[in-house]
Amino acid sequence: MFFVTGFFFGVLLVVGSLAKQMTGVHLKIAVNHEPPIFSIIRNPTNESSVRYSGFTKDAFQILSSVLGFTFSFVEVTPTMVKNKGSIDAAMVHQLLGKSADIDGRLISPTAERLEYMDFTLAVSVLNFAIIQPMPNINNRFMAPFKPFQSTVWYMIFVAFGATVVFLSMITKCTRSSKPIPRQMQSRVFPGAAWYTFSVLVAQGAYFPSNRVSLRSIAGSWCLVAVVLVYAYNGTLISHVSLPKYEPIVNNWADLAANKNLRVTAQRGSLSANIILSSKTGSLKTLGDSLRRHPEDLLLSLPGELERILHSGCCAYVGVKRLGELIVYGSMIAHGECKLTMGKELDYSQVWTFGVAKNFPYLSSINKGIQSMRQSGLLTRIGKTYLKPIDKCLASSAARPKQSQLTLYDLAGAFTIIFGLGCLFSILVYLLEMVVPYLVSKTRSPDAEITQ
Repeated sequence: MFFVTGFFFGVLLVVGSLAKQMTGVHLKIAVNHEPPIFSIIRNPTNESSVRYSGFTKDAFQILSSVLGFTFSFVEVTPTMVKNKGSIDAAMVHQLLGKSADIDGRLISPTAERLEYMDFTLAVSVLNFAIIQPMPNINNRFMAPFKPFQSTVWYMIFVAFGATVVFLSMITKCTRSSKPIPRQMQSRVFPGAAWYTFSVLVAQGAYFPSNRVSLRSIAGSWCLVAVVLVYAYNGTLISHVSLPKYEPIVNNWADLAANKNLRVTAQRGSLSANIILSSKTGSLKTLGDSLRRHPEDLLLSLPGELERILHSGCCAYVGVKRLGELIVYGSMIAHGECKLTMGKELDYSQVWTFGVAKNFPYLSSINKGIQSMRQSGLLTRIGKTYLKPIDKCLASSAARPKQSQLTLYDLAGAFTIIFGLGCLFSILVYLLEMVVPYLVSKTRSPDAEITQ
């Protein structure tokens, strides 16, 4: 309903200056079955009954209403495409043979094509992207180690060892009124190690000492253990519960370096010509791949492209708008995201309708297209064929950002154990040894005088 209302509103905007400029003219428009861009639907019980739908039909239906011409579609059959080597070549052959007046498939003007055909005003500027199978999910065997970077793990082992050593040394060196049996002294190190480990894994333990020097390092280790345990648990949840996909292919270099995907493109298309004509860099590598695998140059897209993409062997370089439709169709057919699409490539191209050389009504068609652009009709028609594919894109929640905690993030915890724990405990231990000695020295002269 919205499109119909917009259609008549747009027609009223342009009808004043362009009304019926081509009355009595009949145009033949060459089309090819490429759903959902353009569909040729035949009645199974009556082959002569044909229905058309797609961007080209909607656009020329508006132009014909404004300019007053009539039009019919001339189908470019798969046999014609096979004989000419590509869809664009078959379309151009229809124009050169006077079988059609307009190429109903959007085409990009090039210097070579300008020699034998003309073009309308730009209908759209389209970007390229890489359509590819949805990357595999990385295995989670290493998930328990993912929350911390390797340097953090190293520092945990160092801090653990330092705590055990300091607890053992201070315990053995601490003098008491009663001598410590040799059997108990041999158990000091294992006891300190077990206490330190129990605290680290949040099991808790009892440390039998009231000395401040031992309590300071034990308390520091408890504080560090709390920080490490909560940081580890919070980060581990994201690594275990959320899927982590392999890297997406976003540009030429990514595709050339990928060992699992070959490049595929439509035969005779602009993207295929760019790749095959390149002599250096990543594009040359992709061109060499196409030359080694000529079957990756697709003759027609419907069915064939979906089959190749779902096989997982290749990534298709083509117009982003087409890629969105392919990804959406796959999502609807399979009920899940089997395909995805990378970021826009740093390449865009103008797309227009091609017409026969010296086409007498080119000026009128251009005025109609310009008026449709100004009124927003072309944009509105294009939006009717856009489909939501956000959940299948690599930048969506399907590929969550998962980060490891670094040594910089946990620097405070290790500062506590090495600074407040180890160093402070040594200072306290020294004070515990020195203060009683000084007290005894100050009291001995008084005792002698009393005697």
